[in-house]
Amino acid sequence: MLPETLLVGCKAKESQSIREHTDKVKTEAYRLIKLGCITSQRVGRLLIIACEYHDYGKVNREFVERIEKKYLFRKDKEVAHNILSYFFIDEMEFDSEEDYMIVAAAVLYHHSYGDSVGQVMKNQGELIDKLLEPFSEYVKIDYKSNYCHEVLEKRNPDAILVKGLLHRCDYSASAGIPCEFPHDFLEEDMEHLLQKWREKNPRAEWNDLQVFCRQHRDENILITAPTGMGKTEAALLWLGNHKGFFVLPLRTAINAMYKRIETEIIRGKKEESLALLHSDTMSIYIKDGTGKSQNDPGEEGKLLDYYTRSRQMALPLTICTLDQLFNFVYKYPGYEYKLATLSYSKIIIDEIQMYDPELLAYLIYGIAWIHEMGGKVAVLTATMPPFARQKLQEALGGDFVEADFSEQGADRHHVKVFERCLNAEEVREFAGRIIDGEFPGNRILVVCNSIEIAQRIYEELGDIPFDFPGAEVSLLHSGFTRMDRAEKEGKILSDGKAAQADGPLKIWVATSVVEASLDIDFDYLFTELNDLFSLFQRFGRCNRKGQKPIDNYNCFVYLEKQGKAMKYVDETIYRCSRDAILHVDGILTEQAKNAMIEEALSAEKLENSKYRDKYVAIYEYIEDLYVNEKTEKESKLRNIPSVTVIPESVYEENREQIENLERILDDGAASLAERIKAREGIYQYTVSMPKYRYEDCEKAEKSLKLGKREEIPIIRCSYNSEKGLMTEPVKGKEEPVNSVFI
Repeated sequence: MLPETLLVGCKAKESQSIREHTDKVKTEAYRLIKLGCITSQRVGRLLIIACEYHDYGKVNREFVERIEKKYLFRKDKEVAHNILSYFFIDEMEFDSEEDYMIVAAAVLYHHSYGDSVGQVMKNQGELIDKLLEPFSEYVKIDYKSNYCHEVLEKRNPDAILVKGLLHRCDYSASAGIPCEFPHDFLEEDMEHLLQKWREKNPRAEWNDLQVFCRQHRDENILITAPTGMGKTEAALLWLGNHKGFFVLPLRTAINAMYKRIETEIIRGKKEESLALLHSDTMSIYIKDGTGKSQNDPGEEGKLLDYYTRSRQMALPLTICTLDQLFNFVYKYPGYEYKLATLSYSKIIIDEIQMYDPELLAYLIYGIAWIHEMGGKVAVLTATMPPFARQKLQEALGGDFVEADFSEQGADRHHVKVFERCLNAEEVREFAGRIIDGEFPGNRILVVCNSIEIAQRIYEELGDIPFDFPGAEVSLLHSGFTRMDRAEKEGKILSDGKAAQADGPLKIWVATSVVEASLDIDFDYLFTELNDLFSLFQRFGRCNRKGQKPIDNYNCFVYLEKQGKAMKYVDETIYRCSRDAILHVDGILTEQAKNAMIEEALSAEKLENSKYRDKYVAIYEYIEDLYVNEKTEKESKLRNIPSVTVIPESVYEENREQIENLERILDDGAASLAERIKAREGIYQYTVSMPKYRYEDCEKAEKSLKLGKREEIPIIRCSYNSEKGLMTEPVKGKEEPVNSVFI
């Protein structure tokens, strides 16, 4: 080990000595041990050693001079400090060569600067010798580094943990933010929730699903349960006083879940207990009121700290998207950070049926690896695809308990099926009969498979001569700016609450964005068929609690395809789904739904489908990836790449505000918090659109540059806040309408 005088006298950063920074890093390691995140004494001991050595290489004169004189890194004179630190590690300090290799690999690869370690070792040996010469009595020049990497390439669990946790401790110490906050409150908060329920209903108790999840919180669980049965509460009871991640497929659902847990369950400071993690996190935090003061630097600091805690996965409970959490499967440099965190976490997967085969492959591969590392998984869904269940069972190796609560679900859906296209005329007729008092209720949800169909039906429904006070038709899909979409998401959550019998008529036309985890409860549903999984999720947005009468039809299913989006639907799954639902006419129980899925969409039925082929192709692709083969930037879990754009009309209407935000981004005197707010402010005017649709759009000459590497194209495509991004009209055939709403 180096003498303390050197460690105290040399700086690791402009304001910190190597010893000061190292001690802070070690403090974070001890924090992980104290909180129970590290249960292996061996891993804890090796992590502390890695923390001690990780910055020793900064004692070299070139680094010292660079810090003092604020130089940029000089490749001809310097070697990255992580490489130099490796040579200070005393092999004799370890009980085994493997222990030494684990620590050496963690230190050697805890940064990925410039050229690879192998290239530097091969090409800059003389420079390494020169820089280490003053410390000859403390270093041993060998090149076992070539072998160190093997413990990572071979997926040695302890090596992954030590390296990943070193990343965590180092980043946290540098940011001045604890790497973990205590996760000791949720069980008490859940009991408090139950007591609140009892104020309204003295007999309130956890139901069978919730009790089951609480009883099996130390196990992996696979649960099928109807919508409206309290799966969120069940999942949180399973989580208990443990670090957890709640993974949802849609940003709409994530935002709603975050808000719900914040307002209904978490009683402590959300900034120390609850995080949101998706591409639009900062804007949600700003709207939510964190750092609300525009003039108080302290408030801006709180906002930035909260955001940093969220990004560094430091908070006890995180609500997030799959791509934010599971991109570690690409094994990019530093991926161990996430995997090590997940090794002592519980992961809740909601609505697994919504993942396409590509995303499902990432998910299953990731679950298998998390399970191998010691993490726990709970999958709770209204419909469990047989293929997904089979792959989950394989990933968990039999280490799970499974339960189906479908029989406890109330009968909620009275179904009528049509062999024609979904059309506005039939929705219009039915709405009129509601207004006339023929049918109870006042909330209609229309779900389409594509934006262009949703826009067309919305437009046609807008011509309804509603005399009913407050009658309204609204539209929701993914083709709105972030600003407009957030407003619409809030409105559908409000309109989709259980309606009063004498309330105004509300019709919402939407796409699949309403399928997952939205607590909305419409009286009637009109929907196109995509597949059975999606269909039954849509059913779950109608009569959600099963408290409304089902004497009449309340779910109307249209089988004929229309719109461009349908060409992306797997033909085998669509055909099997169509054949299964075709002859349904009447009440469809929860048990019948699951039996239909098990029969129509079994793993055997999908054996020769494009769905299975895509799954296998992606799974084998990521399985064959080498460690560090991909960069983090390349690690995007996307099946159809999307492009973030600004419609030209939106840009022109808001040019002054956008240009003001651009100036803040370019202002070197602006604080980091101000620049983040400016960036997120610009993103409020953007729309995310599929790449295939973007390629057909005319591009404007100007684009927005958000820094050196980020650019937002401006497209010449019509947009308004009522209908969103415009697409060309779709001419779908509509068959003669027959009145069957009885």
